Amino acid sequence: MDIQEKERIVQKNVLQIFKENFNVTKTDDEILDIKPENEFITNHLNYYESILDIFLIDLEHLDSITGKVKDTIKKVTELWTITRYYSFP
Repeated sequence: MDIQEKERIVQKNVLQIFKENFNVTKTDDEILDIKPENEFITNHLNYYESILDIFLIDLEHLDSITGKVKDTIKKVTELWTITRYYSFP
């Protein structure tokens, strides 16, 4: 799988997780510039932990995936290793 396809998959899933965790009505482009820990004090950790769980990334990387949603997508794309047991959404 090439990096663009991998990033597309990560972006689609991260945006969905974001929408489910924060129940926002913003466009995808607006969401990409949001920094969850600044705008949503209460449950931003659940959002990041969900991302780690879905992409099978170790908890030790939690600090490296925080920040704006678009930065999270880039970092998760780098960290996510596709295994043969992983099924695509």
